Parts: sequence; structure tokens; C-alpha cells
Amino acid sequence: MSKWDQVKIGEYLTESKFISLKPDPLRRITVRLNAKGVDSRFSANEKTGATKYYRRTAGQFIYGRQNLHKGAFGVIPAELDGFESSADLPCFDIKKGLSPDWLIAWLKVGNRYQTLAKLARGVGSKRISPDDFLNLEIPVPPEHIQRKKLSLLSKYEEIIESFNYEQTSQCNLFKKLRQAVLQEAIQGKLTAEWRRRNPELISGENHASKLLEKIKAEKERLIKEGKIRKEKPVAPITDAEKPFDLPEGWVWCRLEELCKGIFTGPFGSMLHKSDYVQNGIPIVNPTHIINGQIVADGRMRISEKTKQRLKRYLLLSGDLVIARRGDLSKCAVVLDEQKGWLCGTGSFFVRCLCINRSYVRLAYISQKAQAYLLQDSIGQTMDNLNQKMLRKLPMGLAPVAEQQAIVERVDKIMAMIDDLENQVAERREQADMLMQAVLREAFS
Repeated sequence: MSKWDQVKIGEYLTESKFISLKPDPLRRITVRLNAKGVDSRFSANEKTGATKYYRRTAGQFIYGRQNLHKGAFGVIPAELDGFESSADLPCFDIKKGLSPDWLIAWLKVGNRYQTLAKLARGVGSKRISPDDFLNLEIPVPPEHIQRKKLSLLSKYEEIIESFNYEQTSQCNLFKKLRQAVLQEAIQGKLTAEWRRRNPELISGENHASKLLEKIKAEKERLIKEGKIRKEKPVAPITDAEKPFDLPEGWVWCRLEELCKGIFTGPFGSMLHKSDYVQNGIPIVNPTHIINGQIVADGRMRISEKTKQRLKRYLLLSGDLVIARRGDLSKCAVVLDEQKGWLCGTGSFFVRCLCINRSYVRLAYISQKAQAYLLQDSIGQTMDNLNQKMLRKLPMGLAPVAEQQAIVERVDKIMAMIDDLENQVAERREQADMLMQAVLREAFS
């Protein structure tokens, strides 16, 4: 235990309540979460006189009543001197003898601020009052010891920030690498050597044009049997729509040509509160598509009765589920164990014919395909996928054997990138642990 004096924070902090006589929405303060400090914010559409604002001064300690336990605290920097906040962001003058940085470091030790959630009071939106915060005890050594410890902490923080910056840069490079691999794959560059070794698998009856004919014949059969509807002929792909040249054995086509159908999930009005049950059939919304896989949500499940009512929206093994809004690159292949799950209101599902579904997914999530779809997406706050654009999405169709070769090569490379990213994540975690160890040492 520390031999330093344990004193209540209130002995060094006094709440500042200097009312701003002329509130200015252009000079507002916000406190970022996760101990990221203080920043400015613009308060739009503010109603005059609706809220009382207080003038804040550089060097004051500030925290968010609702989010102190989430790391919403900091010291007001010089550039925000004279800015304002409401009573929900109380500020405090700090007496001589306690360094503001010492208080910040103390709150960070072992993420101590997270334990302050127990101080939150109120109904609904709980808040931590200044009285409760000021009643906390903090070890306060002599000022020269505070300066010495903080100087050492600053050096470690600079080293770890530099390290974390490098890790972030590496993660960004990995993201670019994934897209580059994906683009090389759907352009046939990743399998160039494979084609040289297997010329018989990309020519004659194995040419992609023959596969396209086979799919067309299968669709015509299903139309005659009344299993699918006849659709309007697709427009030829123009040269302007072709983002790159195709290798030997490949052909251009539209996504619609490869499908039995492209369907939307049920309208929101078709699902009611009474349709949801605890142990029912999972619903697949965009939030359930994570890293190219479908992950069930225990809360989003429907009853057997609802399943029968909405059976036209049930997924089959091999279907592709695509996000209709938000991150349009979210796309996953339905596995055997997910057969019979319900496509949600925020998703499309695509039913392909005679083609490797994983290959179609790779082509869909590629940068060129996403750029094509985004050019006509609709929506102000988020992108909304236009179904017509989805149907006419140009795709480079590879021969069947090469589709499998592409999927296998991409899976192998992506697994290697996953390993590298995991190593970076582990190093970042170790750096955070090191910083916590340094903080604990400073207060021991």
C-alpha cells in the first residue's frame, strides 16, 4: 500500500459555476470516451435559453456525468479556454498541490474509472454527481514526486503511442492487402500460373461461356416448370462497364444471369413484437453478417408459426445474403446448418445456379464491384443498395475449375493475413498491459 496521504478529491477540487452570459453554440466542449480527453463540438439547432451554460477555463478538470465510468474525463487544453459546457459536464478548479495530470493518471490505473459506475444514480439515464466524485480518495504525494513520476509516465506514453501508431498503420496495410488480393483474384491474376498448367480446364466445354449457356438452359427449364418467373432480357455489358480485361477462358456477365432470383427480405410491417420468441428460428439482418459469416443472434428469433407465414423468405443452403443498407460489402454464404433461417428486412438473398457461391461472394465484395454498386446507392444517412443495380452488376465469370482454385488461394492467403493481424492485436494488448503496469508502479 502507498504511504502517501490518502485525501478526498474534494480537498483539491472546487466545482466551477461561472455562468456564461452570452452562450455561443460555436464554443462548446465535449469529453471523449476511453480517456481520450477534451474536444470542441458544434451545437446545431440550439434553442435559446433551453439550457444553462457555464464558462470553462484552461487547466480545469472536466468529466461527463453520464459517462465518467466510460472514460469521459480530461483537462481542458489552452485552445479551448473560454469554451462552454452544461452542468452535465461539470468543471473543477484544482488547488496547488495536486497536478491535473496526476488525477488523470490515477483514474487510468487499472481502468479505475470503470469501477465508478457504482456511483451512478437516477432513474433511466444515471449520472455521477460532483459530490460523489469529490468524496473519492486519492493518494497525493509531494509535488516534486508527482512531477518525477509523471515525467516517467510521459516518456512511456510517448513510446507506446508511437508503437500503437505503427500497429494501426500495419492494420491499415493489411486492409489494403486484402483488397489487393481480392482484386487480383477476380481479375484472374492470382491464378495465371494455374491456367498455364491446366489449359484443358479453361477451354472447349470448360470455357466460361459454356457454363453461362448451361445456367441459361437451367433457368429456361425452371421457367417452363413454373418454378421461377420469366424476366426481361438483360442488357449487354458495355465496354464502359468493364473495369478490367478478362483472361482467356472467362466471360463477362451480369449477376442476374447467374441467378434463379434476387429477393428482398420481408417488409418491416410483416414482423410484429408477438412474432419474436427466445428459442426460435434466427433472423439474418446485416448486423448478423460478421467477417463474411452469418452469426445467429439470440434476441432476433421468430416462432414456428411466423416461419410458416413468411416461408417465402426462408434461406436455402448456398444462398448469398447481402446487406441492403449500411456496409454494402457485407455478404455471406448460407451454410447447411443455417438452412431455414429467415432473411431479415435489411437484407437481400441471392439464389445462384451451377456456380461456386464463394466465388460469387468474392467477386461481389471486391473493390470494383462495390464502387459500381455505390454509384447509385440511395439514402442520406447511410447507403442503401439499389436492387436494379445489384441485378445488373457486371461480373467476370471464370471456368468452374478455376473458380474453385481462386477460392482456395484466396482462403489460404486470407488465413495468413488473419494470423498476422492476430499477432499485431496481441502486441497491442501487451503494450496496453505494459502501460497499466507502469501506471500501477507510479502509484505504488
